[in-house]
Amino acid sequence: MKKISTLNLKIGKKLKTARITAGYTQEQISEKLNCSSRYIGLIETNRTNGSIEFIIELCNLYGISLNDVYGDYLTIKYTNEMKNLSSIIGYNQLSEEYKSIIDNNIEYLNILQKRK
Repeated sequence: MKKISTLNLKIGKKLKTARITAGYTQEQISEKLNCSSRYIGLIETNRTNGSIEFIIELCNLYGISLNDVYGDYLTIKYTNEMKNLSSIIGYNQLSEEYKSIIDNNIEYLNILQKRK
């Protein structure tokens, strides 16, 4: 017997935010993934669900994880460290120069915190 999902997944807004944060337009994504920009729009407005393979492709382009997209629907409990890691959306899309600036600031703030 086929089980019907009751989750009513609404991931479009998260994908749209991730796309914009990564600096892409719908047209650029459609060219990279060989689909129509209309299809990207349908996913981002929750009018259709992309296949898991397609969502993985989007995640790879945007530098986010599947947990960033589907995390609200999972019942597993995450540690604070795991939550913090998933909140760094966009870091992997930065240039090495900007990553270095962020890393140096974090190192400096950790030093200041240890002094207190």
